[in-house]
Amino acid sequence: MVIPIVFVSHTCELNGAELMLLELGAQLDKEKFFKILVVPQEGPLLREAHQAGFVPKIIHQKWWLTSRKEKWRQPLNWLWNLKGVVNLVRLINRHSVQAVISNTSATFLGGIAARITKKPHFWIVHELLHHPRPVVEFILGNKLLIKIISSLSAKVIVNSGVTGEAFPATTPVVILLNGLNWSRIDRETRSLGLPEFWNFLDQLIHQQEREPQQILSQLLPKRKEIQSGSRIRWQLSLQNQYLGVVGKLTREKGQDLAIYTLAHLKEEFPRLKLLLIGSPAEKSFFSYLKKLVQKLGLEERVVFMDYVQELYSLLPSLDILVVPSRQESFGRVVIEAMAVGVPVVAFGQGGLKEIIEDEHNGSLAPEFSPEILAEKVRLLLQDELLATKFMIEGFVTVKSKYNLREQAKKLERLLEQWIVQKR
Repeated sequence: MVIPIVFVSHTCELNGAELMLLELGAQLDKEKFFKILVVPQEGPLLREAHQAGFVPKIIHQKWWLTSRKEKWRQPLNWLWNLKGVVNLVRLINRHSVQAVISNTSATFLGGIAARITKKPHFWIVHELLHHPRPVVEFILGNKLLIKIISSLSAKVIVNSGVTGEAFPATTPVVILLNGLNWSRIDRETRSLGLPEFWNFLDQLIHQQEREPQQILSQLLPKRKEIQSGSRIRWQLSLQNQYLGVVGKLTREKGQDLAIYTLAHLKEEFPRLKLLLIGSPAEKSFFSYLKKLVQKLGLEERVVFMDYVQELYSLLPSLDILVVPSRQESFGRVVIEAMAVGVPVVAFGQGGLKEIIEDEHNGSLAPEFSPEILAEKVRLLLQDELLATKFMIEGFVTVKSKYNLREQAKKLERLLEQWIVQKR
């Protein structure tokens, strides 16, 4: 018997949380689960949902939670969302839905509807709710928010250990990691020769004895060939060096800190440029970034690239991925970069410390010093052997730990366990 389940998203954009939802959902056994995805409106997530095997449904809702400066909107949004709760209850009853899964803490829609219909509810939390400056903030305080999430959930699913630290020991918490969709990576990078690069890395990893200089002489030309192909595709100079930051342009993602980092390196590396890959989320912050670039004389060195859909084909262009975030519950782009052979430098905070082992598969700088971050970048740009080590160990990390199918099976077992109990 196929089990109907419904996923609820607060947005129709395609950010890290939504990609995790799509890719996990796509891996669920089609013989076991009939997947409905509820979104608030038309958008990229709705379009991708069809390909991932979801039946998408639009139920209008506003964000139940907001940033700190817009908390006053929340009670008005809740009133507006009451109709959405009624519509979701009807959908659950009409399709005999057996479980409800809410993606991110920014929506209460699934939790309330599941409670009304007496269905098990699973809340996937991607945010650091106990952070001093959380991305989303409940008007009555995040301590109460954590209690509400706990009380409305059969299980709270978190994307990292540090995300789970917000919840008390009495809350049933399960860690479900982001996994990599290797078929998608293959599709976006096949023309660059990346699958052959993976095979070569696998051979290196399984060699009993690896001479560093021999590895460097074998690996570097292959990496340069892929990098050149990526740069030609994206019309980037073959002579320049590129740092990249991926994510919406927000204070939390720290693009301003990356700009300051570049300022510390601009004299020493005259062909070094910074790619800011992501769309502006806040007009004021975007304006601040542009003024900062002008103030530091980096107009020719910083490139604003907006949102990129085929990110895997662009990432190999980079010499280094920089993650200057002020808070990261996980850091999906880190494992994406590791998968395509790009070394990573980041601030050592949040979920990044659970992925990156300093000086083993990447480099961590103390939070939040652009000077020290610049020093970490400098070392990598000057030391090809260290960069190669990070490439190899990063690839080992993502292959061994971030298996999408394993994470999907974990979710399947969780759903089946609770659905059987309810029956």
